[in-house]
Amino acid sequence: MAASVTVQAQNIFFVEEEFGETPSTDNTFVSNLLMVEQGKGLVRIRQDERLLRRLGNPGVNVPDNVLVTGDQTYLQLTGYRIQIFSGNNHAASKAEAFQKEGAVKAAVPELTTYVRYSAPFWRLRVGDFLTYEEAYEMLLYFRKNFAYGREMSIVREKINVAL
Repeated sequence: MAASVTVQAQNIFFVEEEFGETPSTDNTFVSNLLMVEQGKGLVRIRQDERLLRRLGNPGVNVPDNVLVTGDQTYLQLTGYRIQIFSGNNHAASKAEAFQKEGAVKAAVPELTTYVRYSAPFWRLRVGDFLTYEEAYEMLLYFRKNFAYGREMSIVREKINVAL
């Protein structure tokens, strides 16, 4: 795909369209470039129509650290979570992880919980903390309010930050 852009600092109020189609309203980048304003000059774009279809479309050329799930978009960064539980008795540990997840969600519903199985361990981790200090404050709360608080620890992990 090839594209050429010509910028002229003149008060010319027309746009050439080689492909006979107007830019779609959902493609704000190209639409903003083609917008004509008094005293602002002219941007003339000549490009392959395949490039026009790809510019500004969600899900195209998304960086590796951006996670799109349904209607929510997250930036994945290295941060901290609190590990509430880890056990390797397959049947009992799974049930215990989900039981403790319910207790944590009831106490602090705004925290995201993550129950994961990585052989041979079932783990429950909570939160998406950017700094160790934020995670430590929440860890102190959990240790104070949960009977099993001594087994909790802070772990460094990829976290999800809502965009």
